[in-house]
Amino acid sequence: MSRHLLGFVPIAALAVAAAGAGVAAQPQTRTIYVSVLAADGTPVTDLNGADFGIKDGGKACEIVKAEVTSAPMHVAIIVDDNGTGFFRAGVATFINKLNGHARFAISQVYGQTQKLTDFTTDMDVLSAAVGRINARPATNEGGQLLEAIYEYSRQMEKMETQRPVIVALTVGGEEHSTRDPRQTLEQLQKSAAILHVVQVAGTTLRPTAPTSKPSDLLEGNMSLGEVLGDGPKQSGGRRAEVVATNGLVPQLQNMAEAMLRQYAVTYTLPAGAKPTGRLSVSLNNKKGLTLVAPTRVPAR
Repeated sequence: MSRHLLGFVPIAALAVAAAGAGVAAQPQTRTIYVSVLAADGTPVTDLNGADFGIKDGGKACEIVKAEVTSAPMHVAIIVDDNGTGFFRAGVATFINKLNGHARFAISQVYGQTQKLTDFTTDMDVLSAAVGRINARPATNEGGQLLEAIYEYSRQMEKMETQRPVIVALTVGGEEHSTRDPRQTLEQLQKSAAILHVVQVAGTTLRPTAPTSKPSDLLEGNMSLGEVLGDGPKQSGGRRAEVVATNGLVPQLQNMAEAMLRQYAVTYTLPAGAKPTGRLSVSLNNKKGLTLVAPTRVPAR
């Protein structure tokens, strides 16, 4: 019996090695989510695979298919309003628009991050959570929006959701998280989440906090700015600034509409090509359209 089993060990090992080599040589298939917008900002929905071009690490890829997706989303909404309650109506509009197409989680940054509800489709629970985004005493101690983005990215990676999304809504101001921006961007890539940012521009809604070491505050604000700037670009999200709070509702409504009309573009790397993480997506002969696509390959 021993001789019989030992005799098969080398053969089995060779078979496994050969199978592994065969798998490694196969083209790698990936799917990314992109938006295509007309000049007036409305989603364009009549494109197909021939209309897109993709280069992964500078190497041209074969487009397998491109179609408007109905894949369900997990959407984490982070409200950083410094107690103003300004985002309440916009969040309600956003959720109503995506109702039936996503599970939602809501957190608000009030110094520390406070979770109002975990992911759910229960509209009563969501309505109660939105009701807590109301006017309350402001804080001049800054917030930890960077930390909130990182934590949701980590949660979504563990959940292995198909189409994760993070929406950060902020009035700007000081950031007191010590989180490394590169760590946050790496975690965002691992989660495959698309980060969207909406900021109220040019406001003084969060007063300046006294600090004994201004360099720490400067570094924190630069870190947040890097994530809010590079995060949407790398993940394929949108960054929007509104100059007045009355622009929040239409901005979030338009964002939700674009999310409902996103394309799932599936492509394959050439056999033997090594992915670099750098992604370039383009439109073929489609002038006047705006493409919103990731510049960094999601890790999964």
